[in-house]
Amino acid sequence: MPDKKPQHIVCLALPAWEAEYLRSTVELMKSLSGHNLVLYVDYAYTVSDLIKGITGKKKFDWKRLIGLKNRLRKVSGDESNTGLYVLSLPPLFPAFILKSERLFRLANKFNSALSGYFINKAISRLQMQDIIGFNSFQPFLGRYWNISNISFNVYYIYDDFSKVPWFNGFAVSEERQYIAKTDLVIVTSAELKKRQKLLNKPVEIVNNGVHFDWFFKNRNVKRFNEGYIKTVGYTGVIDNRLDVDMLERVIEAMQNTRFLFVGKVADQSVYNRLIKYINVCFEPAVPASQVPVIQSQIHVGIIPYVCNELTAAIYPLKVNEYLAMGLPVVMTPFASLNDCADVVYIANGYQNFKHCLELALLENDVALQEKRIGIAQKADWQERADQLLDLINEYKNHQSLLKKPIKA
Repeated sequence: MPDKKPQHIVCLALPAWEAEYLRSTVELMKSLSGHNLVLYVDYAYTVSDLIKGITGKKKFDWKRLIGLKNRLRKVSGDESNTGLYVLSLPPLFPAFILKSERLFRLANKFNSALSGYFINKAISRLQMQDIIGFNSFQPFLGRYWNISNISFNVYYIYDDFSKVPWFNGFAVSEERQYIAKTDLVIVTSAELKKRQKLLNKPVEIVNNGVHFDWFFKNRNVKRFNEGYIKTVGYTGVIDNRLDVDMLERVIEAMQNTRFLFVGKVADQSVYNRLIKYINVCFEPAVPASQVPVIQSQIHVGIIPYVCNELTAAIYPLKVNEYLAMGLPVVMTPFASLNDCADVVYIANGYQNFKHCLELALLENDVALQEKRIGIAQKADWQERADQLLDLINEYKNHQSLLKKPIKA
């Protein structure tokens, strides 16, 4: 929004700035930084992480944690008070090893005091004022942080702590108490909004997006006229969200179709069960910018997740990636994707999924392909970021009006 005064945004993030996979928080902040000043506070690495980094067991730039490199680095921007800076915090105490809720909170108070000092120092250096505080799924420190110059607090939820097995039992209560301090809650799916309905806070949806141009320019316009063997593809983490029972039956029944899985294998049992089929191929994860090249090799994109409370809250990034390529998409009914439901095949059970795959592989509807591309174009990350900032400003302005004194 170049005609408006740049706004100052501090993103207090659980997602790491650098990772093997694309993160919605990072993409939103990158998009917002074009016309605003954004400080991205990186994932709060612990002392345990530091040791793993030094010994090579975990890959990240650990030298920034201990000040051997500048903690505050400029990623983008010019001299017009816009751009994006990333702040690396010092190593913190690993609070999640604690089993006592009281000790867990004490550890978070200590961690927030230590990290808060460096955050406020960066805010002062960048001369940030009237700040929008954008907390991305970090209520544990967020509850205790005392950050300078924040005038409006936003909490961004892209998952459900109560359904994530690796968070201990304190997560939900900490989140609830943190939300009480916020002004607006943003979620990534209709299901997450439904789960927050008891909150006495406004809740709005901003769905995940796509780097539309990356995918659109790599689409394979000749795909429908290619050879006999066609490829069904999945890009993403290979883990227990995949409905392996159904996939095994579909793969075995469609032996003249190639099934390509590209991504990090997080659950070895999934890999072991599928790799035994001659028409299955696994490839390692690739950088986000290379995903369109992989997807240009496939004819149908699939999202074969199991249906449970964890997956119900997901708005998968890959759906708009497939659509931007003009690809048919076959998915299980794990979540409600209202904005693209009429251009994807939703299939429940082995027979239905197989049938939809067979239809999708035969499909040659140019008008439907263009409709898919049009829906994905509206989901571009810049569009999502603009939607997000419009919502924030709407509530922020309303709050300002309520705070104005009434003249007698």
